[in-house]
Amino acid sequence: MVLLFNAFVAAPVASALGRDDRNKGLTLVAYRAYAVSPTVLTLDLWSVKEAAPIDLFRALFQAAEALKGKRFDRVNLARGGHTVFVLDGGVFQTLGQEYALGQNPIYLVRTLPEKLLTPSGSPAFETWTGGWLGVLSKQIEESNAFAQAWVEGKTPSVAPSY
Repeated sequence: MVLLFNAFVAAPVASALGRDDRNKGLTLVAYRAYAVSPTVLTLDLWSVKEAAPIDLFRALFQAAEALKGKRFDRVNLARGGHTVFVLDGGVFQTLGQEYALGQNPIYLVRTLPEKLLTPSGSPAFETWTGGWLGVLSKQIEESNAFAQAWVEGKTPSVAPSY
């Protein structure tokens, strides 16, 4: 029964990722938290062989698109079973809907980090304001930091700016 319950999230994600040959350098598995939680999804990065940061983002967006019709309270982004980041379930669903509708992936990549939380619930990255060039530069920097942290399985410590 537990396997069937998890198949409702694992199968659509595996199918979506399997249709894209560019995902062969990583293994991302979807399952329900604690194998039974109906409201908490885990996207677990099991392995990364040869994947650039953009590959991680694409796989995350494809997983969100595959599950865009399902509602979760929270989505854990894990590495080897250890939660590294958390996304609000509504943000995850919106991400899947926007990706499905053809939203510019660069926009999705650069704005994702400000939506991420640490496992304890605090913001994982800053929300930047100011001139577009400075904001864009910081967003890209944090996007790369997110990808590296997810691969390493270590939530970065972000000191708040005042």
